Amino acid sequence: MTAPAYPTLPLSRYTAEFRQEADRFAEIARTVPPAEEVPACPGWTLGDLVRHVRQGHDWATTILATRSTGFIMPGDSGADDGDRSWTERVAALGARGAAEEDHLADPDLRARFVTEGADRLVEAIDGVGPEVPIWAPHGKQNKEFWPRWALFETAVHRADVSLMTGVPFEPATDVALDCVDFCLSAFGVPEARPFLSPLFSEVPRGGETLCFRSTEAAGKGTSHWLITCAPEGVRVSRDAEDGEGADVGVLATPADLLLVVKGRLRPQDPRVSVRGDRALLDFWLSHAIS
Repeated sequence: MTAPAYPTLPLSRYTAEFRQEADRFAEIARTVPPAEEVPACPGWTLGDLVRHVRQGHDWATTILATRSTGFIMPGDSGADDGDRSWTERVAALGARGAAEEDHLADPDLRARFVTEGADRLVEAIDGVGPEVPIWAPHGKQNKEFWPRWALFETAVHRADVSLMTGVPFEPATDVALDCVDFCLSAFGVPEARPFLSPLFSEVPRGGETLCFRSTEAAGKGTSHWLITCAPEGVRVSRDAEDGEGADVGVLATPADLLLVVKGRLRPQDPRVSVRGDRALLDFWLSHAIS
């Protein structure tokens, strides 16, 4: 289990940073042909990624705007999705959208498609009070989850287009660390399992430990995490004192640490310092990341 996830930034900061990440994504996407492949997302083109980002924002907007207290599948049409995992369902949704949206060939329309979706999501967030019950994948069942998710999801995909174009990915330290915490803490939350990689069930359960540490801290926020693959389930501890004794440790700047935990930067990269069991790290990253 993980200590409950908590927002480390005020709501206004989440929405402001989210809008900035959406704007940055849109500006880069404007300059890239929609048919160009995105190396960080194998099998996806820039057009696929643009649709995915907008679909995610629309999904969250629908949940917030309708005050939904139950799960709604992104782009839900009422069709039976069978036993497909979350990852498989979202991939199928992107493929369906590819046949519907050829207007993304226009650079200005492509950028506006992203920013309009982000603006609608911010309006939906601001339009719901903190006391209103709202479904969330895990954590408090109110709107608290959604601004944090929106910033995390959009920042990661902004990194995807930054990496393919050589534009620096340099989020603020506290933003990058909050995104790392949002990602890693979910591994220890049973309610989050349906939204993780289908391979997550295969991660070790023999007490193996992995420590992810940032070279920088941000105020009172978390700067290192210890993952314990215990027989009874994965546990994630924040700022654990015994992190130095982990089977494998990863050290990187806040932005690079986010890229590592989301599989956008390989541990072999010279910007990343790894000590200990590299095979364990590689196995974890290949099975935990979706």
